[in-house]
Amino acid sequence: MKEKKERISILKVVLSISMILCFNGIFMKDINAESMPTVKYQSHVQNIGWMSVSKNGGIAGTTGKSLRMEALKITLNHKKKSMINYRTHVSNIGWQSWKSSGQLAGTTGKSRAIEAIQIKLIGDYAKKYDVYYSVHVPYKGWLGWAKNGAVAGSTGLALRTEAIKIVLVRKRSIFNTRGISSLSKPYFSYRGHSQLYGWGKTVGEGNVVGTTGQSKRLEACIINFKNFDGRSGITYKTHVSNIGWQNWCDSGCIAGTTGQSRQIEAIQIKLTGGMDKFFDIYYRLHVANFGWLGWARNGEVAGTTGGGIRAEALQIRIVVKNSSFNVGGTHYYDMTNNGIRLKHYMTQSMKQPYSGPCAAYAYGIGLSIVLKRNIDPMIYYRNNLAYYDNREARVGAYDRKYDAKKIYEALKKGKPTMINYGNSNDQHWVLIMGIYKGTNINNIKYSDFICIDSSTGTEKRLTDAWLFSKSVFYGMKIFC
Repeated sequence: MKEKKERISILKVVLSISMILCFNGIFMKDINAESMPTVKYQSHVQNIGWMSVSKNGGIAGTTGKSLRMEALKITLNHKKKSMINYRTHVSNIGWQSWKSSGQLAGTTGKSRAIEAIQIKLIGDYAKKYDVYYSVHVPYKGWLGWAKNGAVAGSTGLALRTEAIKIVLVRKRSIFNTRGISSLSKPYFSYRGHSQLYGWGKTVGEGNVVGTTGQSKRLEACIINFKNFDGRSGITYKTHVSNIGWQNWCDSGCIAGTTGQSRQIEAIQIKLTGGMDKFFDIYYRLHVANFGWLGWARNGEVAGTTGGGIRAEALQIRIVVKNSSFNVGGTHYYDMTNNGIRLKHYMTQSMKQPYSGPCAAYAYGIGLSIVLKRNIDPMIYYRNNLAYYDNREARVGAYDRKYDAKKIYEALKKGKPTMINYGNSNDQHWVLIMGIYKGTNINNIKYSDFICIDSSTGTEKRLTDAWLFSKSVFYGMKIFC
């Protein structure tokens, strides 16, 4: 019995030694075979060239120096066979072809930035490991980690990458990706509320909301634009008739009014939430009597104020920061503060030679403004009468009702107005060719208009014209 126990003890010792040897031999050999591969990578950087090789999560490139990463080599081999593929999105080129371990992706000597990268494992490594990679970009810093062929960086934003980190982890391992890994232009939309029609359809950037050619006021708008993190990326406000400027509001809110018959007259739009670092926003209004104004940009005022002039349509564009853009003219008119003074082209005296030809002089000077050349007013006067209507169809019908708004609207179009007034003893004609700076357009007075009075041949306030203060209004003719 004792001998049997000794044999069992010896057997246990032998088995234990065998297990240790087996573990240190076969099993340890397997563990060593499964040790993590080393991924190596090297970046070519603006003004520096090729930098030293980094590996396993180290930084290749630079941060805080505003230098673009231009090219990249990644090495991951097993038994001399590539275990990795990668490709880069390059400025002004786009996506290049896929490269294998050790090959150059990107460009050198062309001053082009890598903007995005995709990396994926191949062969057995793709079954055993995941590859994670993160890039450093201006304004945002390090983006989140992309994985197994996903895009890291940006496309369509003209945004350089400055550095990269790459790491391999075993399949099914927990890994914190730390946010979004790529940036792209978020979806942008807007819609308008118009007189009679109400809310129109939602459109994408570059499209028009509202109406043109129908004399319908634009009353409200909603603009939707989120930043990369899903928060509001825009703020905007409108100038509304009889209200003035409203408060700023964020993505998705209503700017303007509905159900109040009030018109939008001007608008300001600007990007927020960091989006202003990546994009410029341009916008313009179609305005009554003007048509399309030029494009305003990044918070500038588009439209008019002080003139009670309705906006009818809105158009918005978002472009990559500092891209060229044709603004196409003046985007804003301050009708209250600017005033209007039409230019005449008279090279001779505007003073009538004797009493009588005031109507011919008012017409002749007005015609000089419209035709942009010198006019001799006396050719429209004979036999003590003015004959301008028969020679030149340049003025509208005689209107016996004084309408300051009509005169003002004509001035905005570059058209003067002839005014006839008098009393029981006499009558006189003058030409209105401007309106003074600081006029309240919603309450225009006689004294706000600038006229040329041929009795003296000089510019003056309408109320200072010959006998005006002692006369009554008879009628007016607006140039067409």
